[in-house]
Amino acid sequence: MTVAVRFRRHLRRLLLLLASCCFISLLLSAYFLFSNSSPSMHLGQSAEPACSQPLSMSPYRQLPYPYPPNPPYTHVHTDAVVLVLVESQYSQLGQDIVAILESAHFQFRMEIASGKGDLPPLTEKGHGRYSLIIYENLLKYAHADTWNRQLLHQYCTEYRVGIIGFYRSTENSPSVLKLRGLPLILRTNQALWDCCVVSSSPLLHLTKPGTDRGALPGEDWTSFLSNHSSYQAVLLARAKEGAAAGSGDNAGPGFSLGLQATVVQDMGLYDGVRRVLFGQGLGYWLHRLILVDAISYLTDRKLTLGLDRHILVDIDDIFVGKEGTRMNTKDVK
Repeated sequence: MTVAVRFRRHLRRLLLLLASCCFISLLLSAYFLFSNSSPSMHLGQSAEPACSQPLSMSPYRQLPYPYPPNPPYTHVHTDAVVLVLVESQYSQLGQDIVAILESAHFQFRMEIASGKGDLPPLTEKGHGRYSLIIYENLLKYAHADTWNRQLLHQYCTEYRVGIIGFYRSTENSPSVLKLRGLPLILRTNQALWDCCVVSSSPLLHLTKPGTDRGALPGEDWTSFLSNHSSYQAVLLARAKEGAAAGSGDNAGPGFSLGLQATVVQDMGLYDGVRRVLFGQGLGYWLHRLILVDAISYLTDRKLTLGLDRHILVDIDDIFVGKEGTRMNTKDVK
């Protein structure tokens, strides 16, 4: 047997062995991919099935699309800056929003929101000055005059800019509020329980699906209802046992005592503008996480935080502390 024949035989066996290994690897990969999906990280106890359902629709009539579902936009060049429109320079919610932007090292500009909805210049030399607009008071956006609102919507659609808004109930808030210009109804001054993160929401990045058990802080929560497919729930909570479906005005059918959407995202199917709306401030810890995710989602990851985390352990006091308080061998073990 010549050397060439031996070489060809060994080469054929080697190729067959490599092909067999590749085939087995493909089978193992397919098995683990389809049978061993990793479970979600829960905030408290296991998430309830209702957290994976979309925002329940109320029995209001279906509204037509006034704009194309996916309106064309011609400009996408925007600076990585957030425009924050606050009630005053010293408002608590405005300071909370600024604190989160500063901690994430996001650039921002803070302006006082006027009653007519006047805005600072949004464009400069053919590019957008802001990648996101945040309203501390959602009503300042909803009640802006027609001219300013049209200018804002034109900027948002052409430059693909989203809007974040907060609504905080007061004692004088009506129990049921229709948001002007949007197929959205707000139900105010509620006491809620057991908040859960909807697992199907495309907004989630840092926040993980799950349920946070217990009463939510305060009794001034606002929930959102809509019959339009553009709106999806991000956070859901239960009405406290014995809470009425509505007080004062007759809320009518559609306001169940079940799950209420406290944070909703507008996919932009109604008028081409994407939004995320909060039914309270940032006193609740989950709202802070959702705000960071909303900023990332609405800016198409232009302003986002990575998933890597670094932990710094300060051990100075252990070695320079007083006698009797320093770490010893027994403590280490």
